[in-house]
Amino acid sequence: MQVNTFRLNKMMKKIAVVFMTATIFVVLAGCGEEKKDTTSLKIDSKGKITSVIYEDFPEENYNQEEFEIQNSARVEAYNEECLGEMITVESVEKNEEDSKLKVVMTYNSPEDYKQFNGKVLFYGTVKEAEKAGYTLTDKLVDSERKAPGKDLLKKYKNKHVIIVEDKTTISVPYKIDYMSVGARFTGKKEADLSGCSTQLVEILLSK
Repeated sequence: MQVNTFRLNKMMKKIAVVFMTATIFVVLAGCGEEKKDTTSLKIDSKGKITSVIYEDFPEENYNQEEFEIQNSARVEAYNEECLGEMITVESVEKNEEDSKLKVVMTYNSPEDYKQFNGKVLFYGTVKEAEKAGYTLTDKLVDSERKAPGKDLLKKYKNKHVIIVEDKTTISVPYKIDYMSVGARFTGKKEADLSGCSTQLVEILLSK
């Protein structure tokens, strides 16, 4: 009986050590998933856009207060012209460590983003994109960089496509099935478009 108790205690200690080690790995993994500030776009299922601009701030041209005044004036002018609050400036913050400025803005639709920034951004079905005059290509690849089979666009007529000009990090509402060559999958619903050489990047979604 004493032997069994000794073995039991020894086993419990091993289990405790394994549990503690696993806990440490989970905590460290959680810390590793923390994302740093970066320029990015996020599109939700209804087409609302969240834009994060995180770039060097040239104070020799104007200070932060002047930037905020000018940017707010542009947004107000756009909203007045559209007779509604189509764009919102969520925040403007300066990182004192690297002197970069972080600007977070939301747009009611891709069209508002396109009109305000002068950059193409489309979100809708393949059928809607073609109706809007976009010429889509089937020269895309999946997450394993494999090309799709024939008649891809016909199969995706009623599924969503994103057409974007900005080569940035992007988060989308549904799983990404195919993207333009050069784009890099960073998650099921995220991608880094900085490696694309084409003017416009296409992203085909699962639904």
